[in-house]
Amino acid sequence: MKLSTGNRIRLFAAAAALALGAVPAVGALAAQPVSFAHSITPFDETVQVVGKADPQAVVHFQIALPLRDYDGLVAGNHTGRTLAFSQLEQRHLPTKGDYGKVLNWLNKHGLSVDATTPSRLTIEASGPAATVSRLLGVQFAHVKSDGEDFVSAQTAPKVPAEIAGLVLSVNGLQPHVRAHPMSIIKPLSATAPAFWPQAFITGYSATGLGNGGAGTTTAIVIDTFPKTTDLTKFWTTTGVSQSLSNITFIQTVAGTLPAPSGEETMDVETSSGVAPNSKVRVYASRSLSFANLDTAYQRVITDIQGGTPITQVSISLGACETGVSAGERSTEDGFFATMNSLGATVFVSTGDSGSKECGNKKNVPSFPSTSPNVTAAGGTALHLNGSGVTTSETGWSGSGGGVSTAFATPSWQTGLGFAHRAVPDISADADPNTGALVVLKGKNQQIGGTSLSAPLLAGLTALVNSARATAGKGPVGELNHRIYGLPAANFRDITSGSNGGYSAAAGYDLVT
Repeated sequence: MKLSTGNRIRLFAAAAALALGAVPAVGALAAQPVSFAHSITPFDETVQVVGKADPQAVVHFQIALPLRDYDGLVAGNHTGRTLAFSQLEQRHLPTKGDYGKVLNWLNKHGLSVDATTPSRLTIEASGPAATVSRLLGVQFAHVKSDGEDFVSAQTAPKVPAEIAGLVLSVNGLQPHVRAHPMSIIKPLSATAPAFWPQAFITGYSATGLGNGGAGTTTAIVIDTFPKTTDLTKFWTTTGVSQSLSNITFIQTVAGTLPAPSGEETMDVETSSGVAPNSKVRVYASRSLSFANLDTAYQRVITDIQGGTPITQVSISLGACETGVSAGERSTEDGFFATMNSLGATVFVSTGDSGSKECGNKKNVPSFPSTSPNVTAAGGTALHLNGSGVTTSETGWSGSGGGVSTAFATPSWQTGLGFAHRAVPDISADADPNTGALVVLKGKNQQIGGTSLSAPLLAGLTALVNSARATAGKGPVGELNHRIYGLPAANFRDITSGSNGGYSAAAGYDLVT
């Protein structure tokens, strides 16, 4: 029997509770808190422990609840089925009763409940470090990572047995663990000019498809917003008839947003340029901590539930898979499965470090591209002639790829011979030497990385979804079961290029 994520966590919690009990009395066993070791990761060499945490420092965290019948939800997604939110709520979202029990526990012990969500997948809470430490049994430390100071958990949280079986993970206790953008900026090249959106439309045989993406919406999750003046200059420069009225900016976490750095700008310009009649919603998380990103993902789900027809999601972010806690991975995987079920195709960049996302000698891929509920976007080097016709396309050396250590082989990859989930699923231009034109801070730049391939594929999928709507069909939704079932002749097979650990070859490979 294959266990769902929620059932695996429940069994883990039950086993832990039994292991902790020293006396075989039922009442004594029930009183033991359950350790959620999967909710944190050990500090690595990039983390410097400065000292003890300030007991009054405010700690923000999230309690995640598991989906009901995760396997059934994913199996339905793989048939192309989409659900109304009411159906999703009835069959798969946590129940109101279970959610209420966790809320009551938080309120009973004086923690601040900062946010709840219609999906009931998470509860955001906060409190002084001393209070959180006492209630969850966590030891906090003052640490430095990447030049910033954090209050982060050194030990795993413990959850009371009364609610442990309802909890998937306690996330956000280590805010120093962050994702990073996957873009590379370089000067404009005279020999290989930066591609305009029209070049991608021609290069990927999408000419005349889908009325420019009319009727579709792409959600972009990133830490900040692009400048509107950059967007309008880009559209004017490239002859794209897009409009700011089609762009919506949603700040999902309060506070001052960082200045644009290029990632957010490329994401919006590329996706909106490839599908000029589509809409784009930018969800700014303020920082790339996983807790903040989770808040943004939840807002995407909430907006779909509220009637916003989001058909594509583009995420040009990631981190070393083994550096992200198992609980966090399961939480985000559940978010993506939920988005799929509501009709959204989720694209995630695989990274710009080739096969070695963790920066060491081992081949380790990037999360969340390894989630089986996203389409992992790898990278190529695309070459076109003067007429916009593709002359060659090779695997890019930075294209993230490899085999997950965390996720089992999904059904649509069972014939490939890998022990676990393999990435990427599909690729597009990412080599900065054949990158996209991006207007950033008023200047023309050339930007690549798999941060380009994700919004590029999202834009192309907007064209597909628009064409499907014209034909009376629903959005693509979960994409992988569709593309893995297509004959090889439907693809431009990339057979050359290497990402360090693997080489492109005929058929499926771990580069493209």
